[in-house]
Amino acid sequence: MGINRAQPLNILVIDDEEEICEVFSKFLSYEGYRVQTVTTGRKALNLAVKEFFNIVFLDLVMPGTSFFKVFENIKKISPKTKVFLMTGKLMNKDSLNELREKNVAGILQKPFRLDEIMEFVEGNV
Repeated sequence: MGINRAQPLNILVIDDEEEICEVFSKFLSYEGYRVQTVTTGRKALNLAVKEFFNIVFLDLVMPGTSFFKVFENIKKISPKTKVFLMTGKLMNKDSLNELREKNVAGILQKPFRLDEIMEFVEGNV
């Protein structure tokens, strides 16, 4: 049974794989969170201008827009939003350190488990 929250967290998922968006949406909605998904960085930035997101899950590799451009713009629009990187690529130590220095809240390695998503959500807000 989902959690009843007086003011649910607002979560945005940005991934060009619709299946991943659907998994996040169904799972986190069931847990009582408000979830929106988009498949492009442009759509994500349009949404971020209109409303506040507590958490953003952002795929590293998407067509059309770089992770860093979307990340930096979301942080400019909403510095308090926690942005998590999702990736199927193995990250070396230097890349991980660079991302942490840029204030990426965490890295969710694909493939991931549903309990890992909850750890990110509950442990970082």
